[in-house]
Order: sequence, then C-alpha cells, then structure tokens
Amino acid sequence: MANLLLNLGGYVCTSTMTDASVVKVGDTELAGTVNTTGRLWGGPEHVKLFFVVRFDRPFETLNGWAGPDKSDDIVQFQGPSGSTPRRTEGWSYHDAPTAGVGARYTVKAGERLQVKVSISYTSIDNARRNLDEECGHWDFDRVRKDSQDEWNQWLGRIAVSGGTDAQKTKFYTDLWHTLLGRHKLDDISGDYPDYTQGQRKGSHTVNARLKVRTLPQRDGKNKYHMYNSDAFWLTQWNLNVLWGLAWPGVLDDFAASLVQYADNGGLLPRGPCAGGYSYIMTGCPATNLIVSAYTKGMLTKTEADHAYEVMKANHMPGGMMGIGDFYIEHGYHPGNAGITLEAAFQDWALAQMAKGLGRREDESYFLKRSTGWKTLFNKKRQLVFPKDGDGNWLHDNPLSGSGWVEANAWQGTWSVSHDIEGLAYLMGGTDVLCEKLNFAFEQAAPQDFVFGYGAGYVSYANQPGCSNAHVFNHAGQPWLSQYWVRRVNEQAYGATTPDKGYGGHDEDQGQMGGVSALMSLGLFSLRGTASLDPVYEITSPVFDEITIHLDPTYYEGETFVIRTHHNSAENCYIQRAEFNGEPLNRCWFRHADFARGGLLELWLGPEPNRSWGRETSPEDE
Repeated sequence: MANLLLNLGGYVCTSTMTDASVVKVGDTELAGTVNTTGRLWGGPEHVKLFFVVRFDRPFETLNGWAGPDKSDDIVQFQGPSGSTPRRTEGWSYHDAPTAGVGARYTVKAGERLQVKVSISYTSIDNARRNLDEECGHWDFDRVRKDSQDEWNQWLGRIAVSGGTDAQKTKFYTDLWHTLLGRHKLDDISGDYPDYTQGQRKGSHTVNARLKVRTLPQRDGKNKYHMYNSDAFWLTQWNLNVLWGLAWPGVLDDFAASLVQYADNGGLLPRGPCAGGYSYIMTGCPATNLIVSAYTKGMLTKTEADHAYEVMKANHMPGGMMGIGDFYIEHGYHPGNAGITLEAAFQDWALAQMAKGLGRREDESYFLKRSTGWKTLFNKKRQLVFPKDGDGNWLHDNPLSGSGWVEANAWQGTWSVSHDIEGLAYLMGGTDVLCEKLNFAFEQAAPQDFVFGYGAGYVSYANQPGCSNAHVFNHAGQPWLSQYWVRRVNEQAYGATTPDKGYGGHDEDQGQMGGVSALMSLGLFSLRGTASLDPVYEITSPVFDEITIHLDPTYYEGETFVIRTHHNSAENCYIQRAEFNGEPLNRCWFRHADFARGGLLELWLGPEPNRSWGRETSPEDE
C-alpha cells in the first residue's frame, strides 16, 4: 500500500500554509487552493495559491487529515484556518496545524507512479491550463532532457576554458544562482496577481485583496513577465551588471515588471512579492536596475519616459525611497549613514536618465541631492559616519554598525560609487584613499573578508562591501584592484562546499554569486552601468579564455572574447592589454564597444605594472 501525501498545512520555509481546500475532480486529478501567510521577510499578509494535481493512474481512495483528525474516502477537504506567530512582537515564524490529503494506491515492488503538479496565483482554471500547455505528456525523461537543455542554453551564454575544475564548478554554480530564485507569477494566459492595494505594516502589506490583471501582449505573446524576488538592494554591483552582459532580456523583463508594480500600486517595489510589496531593506533600488537597462539600450519592454516618471515619484516624499523633507533640505538621513549613501547613489542614477531624456532641470536637482552624503564625512576619522537630526555624530567607532544598514564606516564609506573623486578629495587625495582602503583589506584578509552584519573592515559576506576591491580602479592604483579581487574571489568565494563559497551567510538570490562571477570574468562596473556612457572596469580573470555570446536582440556583435596570457594563481597583475588588436592602456572599456563584440587580450605577471591602467574613466570626469 502506498499513500502519496499532499501537505497543505503548517510551516514551510519562511511562510505558513492555512485554509486548504481540495476537490476530487476524478480518480486521477485533484484541484484546490491554499493560503500562505506569516512571511518572515515581509510581503502581502495573505496570498492564495491555486493548484491542480494529476496522477498517471487512478487512485483507490482519497483521505485527509487536519492536525490529529483524519477522514477517509473523501471527495473534498477543508483545512483549518489561522496561524500563530512564535513571537508576539517583531519578525516571527508562524505555526499552524498540519493538514492535507493522501491518494492511496495498492502497489507492487518496482511499480512506478507519476504525478504532475501545476500552480497559479490567479485561478484553478489557469493552473490547469498551465499544466496542459507546459507539460501535456507523461514522458519523465523528456522533462528531464528539456530542463537540462534549457539550463545548458542559459548557462552556455558564457563559455570558459582554463582555470581549475573547482573554479569552473564554482563559476557555473554562480551563474545558476544569479538566474535562479526569481519566480514568474504570470500564467500562460498572461493573468497575474495584484496584491498592491493594501496598507503597510512593517515589512508587510496587510488587507491586500487579490486582483487578477493581464499582461500586455506583443506579437500574440506576453510582453514581459511579472516576478517574485528578494529585495534588489545594492544589485548595482552584481545582477544589474551581469544580466546585462549575457542575459539582457532578463534585465529588460525585470525593469518592465517593476514599473508595472508601480502602475498597479503606486510604488516601485524593493522586493516584489506575489504581485504585492515587501518593504524589506531600504531605499529605492529598482531605480538602479531600470536606469542601467536604459543606459545600455535594453529598456524595450516599458516606455522610458513613463519609467522615469515612476522613478521620480518614488524619489519624492511618499515614494519607496522613504525620504522626507529633512533629507531634501539637509542632504542626509538622520541616524543612518547607510541609507544616506544608498539614496545618494540612486539620486545620481536617476540624474543620468534625466540627462539622457533631456530633462535638464531634473538632472541638476537630483545631481545636487546626490552630493548630500558629504555632510556625513568625518574629517577626524576620514570616513563617513552617521549624524543625528541636530548634526551631531552618533558615535566615533568606525567598526560599529550603529547608524548603518548591515555595515559600518569602514565597509560603507566606499559605496559612494558615483563620486570616488569627491571622496578622495575629502580624504586628501587618491593616494590617501588607496592607502586607507588597502589597510582595510589587509585587516580583513586573515578572516577571508567574511564577517557578520556590521563587523570587520571589509566584508564580502553581504552587499554593502561588495564594490570595495574595485574602488582602486577609480583612484589611480588599478594593480590593487587586480590583487584584492583575486584574493577575495579565492578566499571568500572560492570554495565549493555547501557551507562556504558565498561569503558565509547572505547570498540573497544570487547577489554574492554575481560578484563572484564578475570577479572570475575580470569585469565589473563600480557605477552599476548606470552612467550615460557606461564602462566596464578590468581586473585579471581566473580563466584563460572567456566567450560571452551576445544576445542579437540587444547587441550588434556576436561574441565578446577575453583571452588571458600567462594566467596562474601567482600572475594576478595585468602587464599590458589589447582591444581588438590595438594597445589598451586603461583599465576600462566602454559598453558601446562591448556591444559591437570583439577581443580583449590581457598579459599577466607576478609583479604589478604601475604604469598600466591609470587613465581616468569618463565616468570620473
């Protein structure tokens, strides 16, 4: 006897299932719904999932259970309602009675049962249509092959040779992470859920009712997808760059999805959740993503002027940026330097798009706002520190996380990526900046650059510090970027064991994997490709040859190849470079040149060439 159990009650992952409802459609199909609630990290308070379960042979009876109570030979089932937070205040997991149904079979040893499950966020009919159109057969080997072929197609956009087996394993695992974790919400029909019409309560949205909407069409197909995702907090240093290199359609899709969320509910999401809002993290990180799509010519699925207006509204009081009159008048967030630096970069990014669209007045306004971070520069400590509303320093400890978001003064100061030149001026010059930042890396190296929230001089376990090794490229000492990128990539990200390889704890749907992959490629963009003339900064790749197959929908060229000579663990310093056969004496090249395809060749050695790569990027002019 075999019982195939469908669990529809209780805690699972970071949410909890309640209010299950199941109907026996026949002896080979079940249909139903289940409510999900208690999301630890925020989002709509209640989200209903619709599902269809199909069996490849008839079951004998359908049984159910709800907590200790059992029922036999049923045609429908209703699970218990309600959940109980484990804590009375603050973030908490929720508990609820276990519940579900079981399909009973009489089987012999060696027999095989097959089951297909399809879900929808909008209706049972759409779940059934999704199942029929996406998997209208019972050939398991075909499903497995189709899945393998699709992943090979996606991961194969970047082909590498050379390096160690472990480096290749880690690199493609990184790519898998950067493409996984973002769940499409829309059905085959184009229907998708809208839970934006509710009230904010902490990181959650309460009293949100399901409204079914339908995506716009293009050539008879859905124009784009709607997505779930964790917060896009600080993705300017990973996903925004990496997606644009090899998967520009993903960047385009997400930009359109984020704008659609705003059209539905007025706010650009930080973390789009089941068609509604999660208010986890800070600022308006969607701006950086959308602007980076625009500056690279990848914003094709939503209209640029409309997207700009949506972002502008969210950068004003009442928008997702979360700013008030104090920030506008004084240039900083009282009590938090991290939020200040994040907002400054987002204001700078929005100014880039304003300039591109010819909105000169807006450009000047947001550029001015993007300089407000300077009010938090502590001349005594030569680092950025938080101030209170009266202009007093909150504290004098550069290793304290107080007044920061998962960071401290040593980690967070360098995140003014849009104005490293301004930071260097306040510090007393680029040499002083490089000396100070190099000291931070030396202090963090014995712990592999991995620390908990707000601890340590440099931490690649979390987003705020993930640009730091590349700052030297913008401060006239690119050999230090080459050195520390290699060290961080090996020590913080190089492992392939389950407990290591992503900085210890905060992978966040592929963001640490994105940084690791970019380090392995030897490419980065300190400004998240959000400037009007975006560039890629160069460090030394870990592979001998890298081929990026360019998407013809977005790029003129076919491939972009990076070829590295004399590559080894010891040879991390760039001695010279050529771009399409011509000498390249700077540590960057334009995105416009990448888009045409070509060949970047690098010659490496064991000692730094201090005369190579010091030419200023146009982003610093």
